[in-house]
Amino acid sequence: MKKFLFLLVALMLVLVGCSTTNPSLKDTWLNAVNQTSSEAKLTLSADVNVDGMNLNDEQKKIAELFQDGFVIEQKAQDEKNVYMKITANNDQPLRDLGVWTAKEKAAAEMLVKENVMYFKTSADPFFFKVDMDELNNGQDFNMQSQYEMQQKVMEFMKGEFKNYIEQYNYEIPKLQDLGFKTIETPAGKEDVLKVKYELGINEVLDFAEYTVDNLANYERLDVFVKEFAGFMPAEVQPTEAEITTAVTEAKTQLGQFKAMLSGMTEESLEAMMGKDIDFKISTEVGISKKKYIASEDTVINIGIKDPVTGEKGSAVIKATSLVWNVNGDVKLPEVKDAVNVTDYEKDINKVRTLSDDTPIKKLFMQEFNASFTIGQPFAILGSDFKELDAAPYIKNGSTMVPVAVIGEWLDSETKWDAKTNQVTMKVNNTEIKLTLGSKDAYVNGKKVIMHTAAESVNGRTFVPVAFIAKELGAKSEYNAQTQEVKIYFE
Repeated sequence: MKKFLFLLVALMLVLVGCSTTNPSLKDTWLNAVNQTSSEAKLTLSADVNVDGMNLNDEQKKIAELFQDGFVIEQKAQDEKNVYMKITANNDQPLRDLGVWTAKEKAAAEMLVKENVMYFKTSADPFFFKVDMDELNNGQDFNMQSQYEMQQKVMEFMKGEFKNYIEQYNYEIPKLQDLGFKTIETPAGKEDVLKVKYELGINEVLDFAEYTVDNLANYERLDVFVKEFAGFMPAEVQPTEAEITTAVTEAKTQLGQFKAMLSGMTEESLEAMMGKDIDFKISTEVGISKKKYIASEDTVINIGIKDPVTGEKGSAVIKATSLVWNVNGDVKLPEVKDAVNVTDYEKDINKVRTLSDDTPIKKLFMQEFNASFTIGQPFAILGSDFKELDAAPYIKNGSTMVPVAVIGEWLDSETKWDAKTNQVTMKVNNTEIKLTLGSKDAYVNGKKVIMHTAAESVNGRTFVPVAFIAKELGAKSEYNAQTQEVKIYFE
C-alpha cells in the first residue's frame, strides 16, 4: 500500500513534468483541464543511430519504422466518445518483417462510443465491435462498472491536477516570446502567440528539483491521497493512520530525492553514470487567443558515449502537433458495418473467412492455439492460463489430454453420460463421442479407431491429442525436449 501511494504521487509528478507554468502558458494548461471536445493531429518520429549497437535485423527494421514515423489523428466529443487513427508514414519495414502484407497503407483505427469500442486496420472491410455490456453477462468481473470507476477516478484526477497547477509557479529559463504568427490547421488559418524554450540537462535537473520540492510541500497532498483511497474497494481501503503514515513517508522520500538533486549538474551526472551525455529539448508552442495550445513542435536530441570503449548511441525524437475545434462541434466517424468480436473468438470457421492480409486475423488465430506440458497441471488456452484437475501424460506412445478442457477452450457443448460412460463433445459442426476404456470413437456418426483408449483420471476424460486435434481440423505438435504439446489451427 505504501509503495502504491508513493507511486501515485510520482504519477502526479510526471503529469506536472509534462507542463509548464510561465504566465503565457499556465492558463493554457488550466483550460486544458476543462477542455471537452477537440480535434488533433500529431506526427511523431525517432531517428535512432544504430551504428555499433549490435541490433539484429528485426530491431533494425523497427528502428527504420520509427525513423519515418507515424501520424496520429484524434477526435474527441468528450471523454467517453473518442476516435483515433494511427498511420505509418512508411510501412515497408512492416512488410519486410511479414507483419503487414495488404495493398493498403498500414493504419489502425479505434472508435469509442460510450461503452462500445470499435477497431479495425486499413486491411479490414469492417469494424470489430466490443460491447462491454455483453462481456459482462455471466462474468464475475464487471468491466462496465470498472470502466465507470475509471471515469470517476479520471474526473477526480483532473480536478486535483487543476488544484495543483494553480499553485505551481516554475519559471522556464530563457523563454522566448516570438510574437503572433499564423498557422494552418484543417479548420483554416489561426493566429497564435509563439513561445520557444530550450532545456538541457542542467535545466531539466533544476526543473525536477523544483517540482519534487513543490510536490513534497503541496498542502493538499494528504487530502488528495485520502480522497483517492476512497475509490479503492472497501476491503483494501487504508485506515486514517495508514494514510497519514504513507503521506509522511512520501514527503520524506520526496525530500530525500530533492536533496539528491540539489547541486547536481551535468558534469556530476556524467561522472555518476560513467558516460558522456548530450541532451537537449527544443520546443516551440503556439497559443491560441482562446488560451489553448494550437500547435507544438518539439525536438529531443539524446546522445550517450562510453569514454572508455568509445561505444555510443544517439536519437533524435521529433513531435509536431496541431489542435483545433476545441470545445466545438466534433463529429466522429460513422460505423455502418461492424461485427461482434465474440462471434469470432470461439469460431475458427469465422476467423478463416477473414483476409490473410489483416493482422487481426493473426491475433484471432492465436486464441486457437493451446499448449499442455506433460506432468504439469495447467494449460495455456489462447491467452488464458487454465489450472487442471489432472496433468497430461503419455501412454502407449500417445500424449493424453483432458477432452473437456479442449471443449471449454473452443466453447463447445460437452456432455457426460454416467450410464454409458460416454462423453459427447460438439464443436461447431463436428460431434465426437467417446466411451471410457474403448478405442472406438464416433465422429459425426462415423467410427474412428484411436491409438489409445479414452480413460478417466481424477474424474476427467483423457484422449490422445493427435486424435482430437485431427478430428477438429487442427494440428498437434510435441516437443520432447520441453515436454510440451501444442494444438493449433491454420
